[in-house]
Amino acid sequence: MPTRISNNLRLTLWRQGIPRTQWVGWIAARCELGPDLVRAVVGGSATDDQVGDAECSQLARAIGMTSEAETLRFADMVEAECDVLRENLGYLMNALGHGGKKALAAKFGVDPTTISRWLNGTSQPNEATLRQLATYFGIPAGTDLRSDPVFLSLDPVALSERRQWLISRLESLSADELRDLYPALRRMLGPQ
Repeated sequence: MPTRISNNLRLTLWRQGIPRTQWVGWIAARCELGPDLVRAVVGGSATDDQVGDAECSQLARAIGMTSEAETLRFADMVEAECDVLRENLGYLMNALGHGGKKALAAKFGVDPTTISRWLNGTSQPNEATLRQLATYFGIPAGTDLRSDPVFLSLDPVALSERRQWLISRLESLSADELRDLYPALRRMLGPQ
């Protein structure tokens, strides 16, 4: 689960239009912190109390928050500045690609204009539909689309993004790693 600093960093980078796959490298290139620390902070594995004041200041400057390290550390920018449900729905629906919203509407038994109303904020899906949406998109159980900023997730949501992630991970394996992993992949994926 991302920390407050992590969420604030992610929100700022998302607003700046930096692709999520570049967030760590983008920040690391603009500050003197090591890439492992930046990865831990952006990824949420470093707790807020593990990030010192000097490090927080560097992170704030790297994303253009000059002299606002306290905001980065203490503010809940996501809750204060976003309609999390609307952003989550937009992110998930954008991941569907061409014709995806219409197919989703048919699967959920709603009119396509209902999905449009969810996206523009004039109506909201009920709790049961939110749980169905989370399941449909493979979002971890217990995720609340009303308050958990899935749109800031580092994990891919769209099928095409997941495939690309898997392909890039497989291509980055060394010959020894691939040799060791292949039997498990073969069992998991079955014969061709």
